[in-house]
Amino acid sequence: MISILIWNYPSKSMALHILSVSAVLLLVIDIVRFSSREGKSFFQNYFGQLAGSKEEDGPNASFFYAVSLLIAVLLFSPRIAMGAIASLAIGDPIAAIVGIMFGRRRVWGKSIEGAAANAFVSFILINFLVQSPLVAASGAVAGAFVELLPIPKVDDNLSVPIVSGLVMTITQSLTA
Repeated sequence: MISILIWNYPSKSMALHILSVSAVLLLVIDIVRFSSREGKSFFQNYFGQLAGSKEEDGPNASFFYAVSLLIAVLLFSPRIAMGAIASLAIGDPIAAIVGIMFGRRRVWGKSIEGAAANAFVSFILINFLVQSPLVAASGAVAGAFVELLPIPKVDDNLSVPIVSGLVMTITQSLTA
């Protein structure tokens, strides 16, 4: 839902407000979840099916998602921010679906086929936004590669859009 609001990007200020409130709300939910048995029980009853195994003892992935969107909107131009967000919001689930259905070759526990699908779909979406195949390819490949990497204690919801946006910004500045 947040990604759709940011996709429309009414203004940078409004996007930053929405994302800041979302990140704080998600942080408060995690604090309540870890500070009491009632909070943990409430979270498990209502959101447990959405949580992954990493989230049982650590922060909710949604918190990292909101923070990464906030950072992308804060640091990057609107089109690059939206491309970086698309890399996470669309590319990451595509990687999971293709990896589960067709993944045969694995690297670091993830499939090469899923990563390739992520890069391909992200490239199409990002190129539509930035209208530069080189910038789009750099962001799509960077996002797919970071999603593939087993970076300890770094959630890919945080790393994918930041690295993708940073690589696109650098590529755009070098080719301008």
